[in-house]
Amino acid sequence: MKRVMLNKKGFTLIEIVVVLLLVGLVTAVVGLSVVKMVNNFFFARTNADTLLKGQIAMARMVKELNNVRIVSAASATSITFTSYRDANTRTISWGGSGTNLLLNSDTLTDDVDDFSLAYYDTFDGAAQTTWADTRRMIEITLSVKGAENTISTFNARVAPSFDVLPPPEGT
Repeated sequence: MKRVMLNKKGFTLIEIVVVLLLVGLVTAVVGLSVVKMVNNFFFARTNADTLLKGQIAMARMVKELNNVRIVSAASATSITFTSYRDANTRTISWGGSGTNLLLNSDTLTDDVDDFSLAYYDTFDGAAQTTWADTRRMIEITLSVKGAENTISTFNARVAPSFDVLPPPEGT
């Protein structure tokens, strides 16, 4: 009797199906990872832009407030002053949530979540929300909204060179 030799050089249907399932699973995992990496890249880039906008706005406000000669009006969200540079009146203001931070009518930054000014008589004194001639220091707090509503907060204190300093108390 002759034995019949079967040709065993190919793949079975089950082996092909298993390989296709594994390739599909690996492709899905890699695809989801790539999507997540791209989303993280855009998140990081948007927040880097937000940080840059906030830093530029803070630097400009510090520069302007360092040149204050006379403060004519001030509140917790705005300050109007005359500058040493050109004797022009400038106003830094914020109208509330959803509005831009302005220097006169020019936008310093957008997407402002919070902005406040505090005024101090001394470095370690109590914060005040209104201006008086005894105030010597201005604290700026700026919060800017970035990607996925991430808030970046910036803070700076400025001690302007005023035109005429009042005499210290008790003299």
